[in-house]
Amino acid sequence: MWEETLSKTRLNIKQTKLVSNFSIKERTDPFLIFLIAIISVSILTLFLKFRIVYLWSDFLQSTAFLRIATYPLVISAVIVIAGLIFRTFFWLRYNPLAIKCGEKVNWPFISVLMPALNEEELIQASIDSIFAIDYPPEKFEVICINDGSTDSTLSNMLKAKEKYGERLTVINFSKNLGKRKAIYASLKKSQGEIIVTVDTDSQVEKSSIKNLALPLINDKNVGAVAGRVEVLNEKQNFLTRMLSIRYSISFNFGRAFQSVYGAVFCCPGALSAYRKDVLNRFIREWVNQKFLNTPCTYGEDRALTTQILKLGYMTRFQSNAIVYTKVPSTFGQMSRMYLRWARSYVRESILFAEFMFSHYRSKHRFLPIYDFLFLNSLPLFHIFTFGLITYSFFVNPFFIIRHLAFLVTFSFILSLYYLRTNKSATFLYGIPYGIITAFCLWWIVPYAILTMKNRSWMTH
Repeated sequence: MWEETLSKTRLNIKQTKLVSNFSIKERTDPFLIFLIAIISVSILTLFLKFRIVYLWSDFLQSTAFLRIATYPLVISAVIVIAGLIFRTFFWLRYNPLAIKCGEKVNWPFISVLMPALNEEELIQASIDSIFAIDYPPEKFEVICINDGSTDSTLSNMLKAKEKYGERLTVINFSKNLGKRKAIYASLKKSQGEIIVTVDTDSQVEKSSIKNLALPLINDKNVGAVAGRVEVLNEKQNFLTRMLSIRYSISFNFGRAFQSVYGAVFCCPGALSAYRKDVLNRFIREWVNQKFLNTPCTYGEDRALTTQILKLGYMTRFQSNAIVYTKVPSTFGQMSRMYLRWARSYVRESILFAEFMFSHYRSKHRFLPIYDFLFLNSLPLFHIFTFGLITYSFFVNPFFIIRHLAFLVTFSFILSLYYLRTNKSATFLYGIPYGIITAFCLWWIVPYAILTMKNRSWMTH
């Protein structure tokens, strides 16, 4: 059994202060308002000048093939627009739970699990950020798992052990066994009634763990809570700035509206909290999960969330529980990350579909189904429109230039969601990201489907 390969080192720590003090700007700059107004008018003018709607209509009537293609395109467009309206309605109703002034909370004991593989550069700062949290010191423990690293990750963990003492436990795998087994092993050693997972290339804000625990304390029907993931290396280059917008919209918009009806589809491994007694009901099945007779080595966070939803529990999102994580800095790294996500997305979507029409919980069953159907229509819409754009290039090469105006307009509208929670001119990076997504990432889901048996994390 792989469990027998665990080594047995225990660790503990003193309270320390983080060198970095992160905060999100929430102010409104008059210049920013002016900038948004100018850009909005410019893009609207561009959209009208190029007569985008008329040109699309004219183009789709130009051949018999395109006239037939109009029907699925219109149906897809209606689904996308209706889905966007649906999401926006619930997004506007979202508010995170927060501790009221003077409120007394009986904080539960929490175990923070931190699996690591070759994270020598960031592991120390990540551990320090946990021990700097605003949470009763006697009410939490930290368990670090070295998953067969070949660098100095274990050495850095042991240095942290010397610093923090018995409140930190270190588990060492002599060889790489995978993130699921690392989480399983640490879960079995944990003492907390709430389990928190934190990636070791990430750093948490001081109040994050308290805010993450609140929904679990206040509602016994909540089985898991997702934290808000922001980009640690945002200013590294153009790509990381674009990914910062993508992450923000994914969490502050995507998970926020899902949280309103208690069906966040993926509680991220970077920062999430779970009821331990709920995890124990399926953890053996999860750690040995197979799909298409192949062991599952990625998407452990989404798989955990699927199992919790299947048991009838709500999953929530706390936008005030913030973790900063390192994101890919090259297009190749980003593509591999998205491909890994897409494979777990396809797998867990199939598993969710198996029970989503059943009475797996007492309320809010229809809304997750609606969002599920919307989400799964997006890849088809993306592929279909990309095919039409490619075809148009051969029929009318200049049409693609006008189509860029449509993409700029659509990307700009989506980027405005970013402004509600991150009032910054960096929302403009969402425009080139939208264009790159349209032309360069359409292949991700189809290729993921064709390579579902690939077990590699593709980190190199």
